[in-house]
Amino acid sequence: MMLWAFMASANFGKLVIIVFILIVILDLPLLLYAVHCGLGYCCVRHARRICRRNGLEIRRSRAGMAFNQSGVKTEFTIVELDCLDGQKQRKLVRLLVWVFGIRKVLDDEKYPESFDGQWPPSRG
Repeated sequence: MMLWAFMASANFGKLVIIVFILIVILDLPLLLYAVHCGLGYCCVRHARRICRRNGLEIRRSRAGMAFNQSGVKTEFTIVELDCLDGQKQRKLVRLLVWVFGIRKVLDDEKYPESFDGQWPPSRG
C-alpha cells in the first residue's frame, strides 16, 4: 500500500514537472511579444511627452529600429512624430529614444509634404 502511494506521488510529481515545462515553453513567445510591445510603447510615450512639453500637438507617430554606422541594431528606437506647432505648421520630429528616456533629437524640421506617402495608413 505504501509502495503504491509512493509511486503515485512520483508519477504525479513528474506530471507536474512536465505540465510546468509545457506551460513555460508555450507561454515564452507570448511573454517575449508582450515585452517587445511594452518597450515600444514606452519609447513612443517618452517621445510624445517631450513634444507635449515643447507645445507641439501630436498628430501621429511611428517607431522603428535604430542602427549604428556598421549596420548593427542598437538598443535605441527612432521615433518619428508628425506634429503641429503653435502656428499650426506641421513639423517632423525624429528622436532617438530608449527605455529610460530621450537620448538625442535627430531632426526637428518643417514637415516635407512628399513624406505623407511613407506613413502607414491610419487605423480607425
